[in-house]
Amino acid sequence: MRPLRHPFRALATLAVASLALPFIAGTAAAQDSAALEALDAQLPGDLVNDPSRIDWQSYGADLEASSVVDESIPGGGAARRFEVKRAAEFIYAAGTNIPLTETVRRGDTVTVGFYARTIEADTEDGNGVLRVRFQRNVEPYPGFGEQTLTIGRDWAWYEVSAQAEQRLRSADSIIAVQFGRTRQAIEIGQAIVVTGADSIAGAGPVAVAAAAYAIPELEMPESLEGTGTLLNDPGQNFWKFGGSAGRFESRHEPEIWMMRATRFSVAEDGTTLTDLAATVPINQRIDEGDELVIAIAARTISAQSEDGRAVAASRIQGTSPPFESFAANRFRIGPQWQLIRIETRAPRGYGAGGAELELYFGGTVQEVDLGPVYVFRKARGE
Repeated sequence: MRPLRHPFRALATLAVASLALPFIAGTAAAQDSAALEALDAQLPGDLVNDPSRIDWQSYGADLEASSVVDESIPGGGAARRFEVKRAAEFIYAAGTNIPLTETVRRGDTVTVGFYARTIEADTEDGNGVLRVRFQRNVEPYPGFGEQTLTIGRDWAWYEVSAQAEQRLRSADSIIAVQFGRTRQAIEIGQAIVVTGADSIAGAGPVAVAAAAYAIPELEMPESLEGTGTLLNDPGQNFWKFGGSAGRFESRHEPEIWMMRATRFSVAEDGTTLTDLAATVPINQRIDEGDELVIAIAARTISAQSEDGRAVAASRIQGTSPPFESFAANRFRIGPQWQLIRIETRAPRGYGAGGAELELYFGGTVQEVDLGPVYVFRKARGE
């Protein structure tokens, strides 16, 4: 995560409301576990990611990321489309991160494979270009196994393999897929990461596709329907994380929309609010004067506070210098799932991917579950 450029001197009090959420039951946890076990049994080595998920964290000031669902897409019928609007000097200026769910030990052979195709690219042959890197997603972003791939116009299976030069922890390690140096539109579908094997497909990508299963669809709370234009991807919870105050863990939670949450845990006093943070990318542009609505699903698991409620904060911040920020808020979170609603006005414009929502959970001993996050632009005149 990029270091904070602006200290949290004061937190403004804007329109913040909490709404209780209904209980949402489901059996997806058992189904997901069985599907992953079935896939793992068919693969060489050990599966160390969740191939059913494509809600990866993406970044880049000139990048637009969106979801594509079509039965013709191999490996599950869904993909992420990445459109680089303007080429940058460095390939890592835009990319997406595939998180690991298991630790990779130093010396292990680790292999990533994924489906991909190019829609268009500003290259001589019209093919896209991306780089794959195994790395930790914390400064100074140490990694290994860099390899640049040429992505053709038709769906194909691509693999990169390397020997782990360092230990990759499941809590903060990723497969970095970088593509910012070329103006292009690329689609990436199901991705699989294994250890203990230098090839995944073996007999061919069809064998991998046969074990795939569907990607969960986006769910919208009834209270947010008609709010406006959605500017982020609420189905994604593999955000950027940072801070030294505690830890974070991705969890399956059947009581909340899309049944995914991240638990933030602070174990020691004496930290500051910004010492444990998540960064939620805002993929669409924001215009000066836009009326924005931020809705955050969250609940307190435990907190050493007088009322037993956890304290959190949020603000919207630019992704490039001078990293201006606005809509700073502090709020308390109850023990049941709540939808915390924040309304604000943008003081300036930001291009697509030029702003992000920062969420902070440090400052006191507490455990907080963070569910889906929604950022809307209200229609003019509402």
